[in-house]
Formats: sequence, C-alpha cells, structure tokens
Amino acid sequence: MDIAPPVTELAPAPSTAKITFNPASSIEFAVGQAVAVAAAAIAEALGEFQDGGVTSKTRTQSGDSIAHLFRLRQFLIADFPDFNAMAREQGAAALRAVSNGEVSPITCSLLIDSALEILGRVVAAELN
Repeated sequence: MDIAPPVTELAPAPSTAKITFNPASSIEFAVGQAVAVAAAAIAEALGEFQDGGVTSKTRTQSGDSIAHLFRLRQFLIADFPDFNAMAREQGAAALRAVSNGEVSPITCSLLIDSALEILGRVVAAELN
C-alpha cells in the first residue's frame, strides 16, 4: 500500500502579458551593429596598414561591411531621413558595448565617422 499523497502537476497559467515588438528599436540595433562592424573593419585595416599592408581578407571584409551598411541605408532612408545621426548614435553604443571600455569614446567616434564618411562617398557615387 502506498501512503504518499498523489502528486498533481498543475500546468502553468497562461500569461496575460502581451508580447510586443518594437521594430524601431530592432532596426536601430541592427544599424548600430552594422556600423560597429564597419568601424571595426576600418580599425583592423589601419592596424594592418601600419604593419606593412592591408590583407585582401581585410579589404574584402571592409568592403562587405560598407556594402551592407549601404543596403541598410537605402532600405531605411525613407523611414529614417536622418540615417547618419541614428547610425552614429547606435554605432557608438554597439562599439562601446563590444569593446567593454577598452576603446576610448574618442576612438569609437573617429572610427564611426570614418565608416560613415566612406558610406557617404559610396552614396554620392551611386547618385552620379
């Protein structure tokens, strides 16, 4: 004879909280990540240049990151007319987060400015 009380498992109550999706935050986050990748590729290229020459792998990665940023800009420019301001802000946040404070805010800013300057040249070339 079993004297243990029967175990009744209760299913968790369904959540009444609504799951929300904030597309602006997600989009801004994606742009910030893209800017940070482009800025990091520029930093890598600068380091290699100082050591004697930029490798083809780094050139390809840099070009690919700027091309990705260009496609994002083209896709989002109608909804984010001040794309560069948003990209600068979100890119700085992403780069600071990735570097864990090892890269100074001034260096982050310079790298992001460089990435956005290159992006601006690509945009101007596409408009002509």
